[in-house]
Amino acid sequence: MHLFLTGFMGSGKTSVGRLLAARLGWRFVDLDAEVERRAGASVRRIFETLGEAEFRRLEAEELQRAAAGDEAVVATGGGTVCFPAHARLMRAGGMIVWLNPSFATLAARLAAGGKEDRPLFRDETQALALYRERLPAYRAADLTIEIGAAETPEEVAARILLRLGVRRAGRAPDGTRCAT
Repeated sequence: MHLFLTGFMGSGKTSVGRLLAARLGWRFVDLDAEVERRAGASVRRIFETLGEAEFRRLEAEELQRAAAGDEAVVATGGGTVCFPAHARLMRAGGMIVWLNPSFATLAARLAAGGKEDRPLFRDETQALALYRERLPAYRAADLTIEIGAAETPEEVAARILLRLGVRRAGRAPDGTRCAT
């Protein structure tokens, strides 16, 4: 079983994903971080020097690795789920969870820091167009989590676990994984 977190840039996939993985006793995989590690360059640098097509190829390889391994919470890139082959792979290996704060919340988060590292964020108008373009893929997720502007990653992770029916999660005293 895998939980694949999707959503637009700034939706909290990495922050929430780390918390979920810790609570479930599963691995955490951040696809962008894995691509950066393998390429030896930041996502922005990969886009600038190798192009988006090469980034997407590396992303697909890392998604396949993540899906092939043990249970994991996987923070996907904001556009990963928009590729039908990726969505099929994620759905076959687990559940796709869409983290959905309002666009105003996303824009505020990105303005507060981090948009410089996002190669597909040029300005709010362009970002809104990209967000709207991706909405159909996001809406096809197995589970949608609406996120309030003031909601913390801990609160979001707790709500996801509740929606999944997980009351307690972690490791049993003998070290085995458990979720009830």
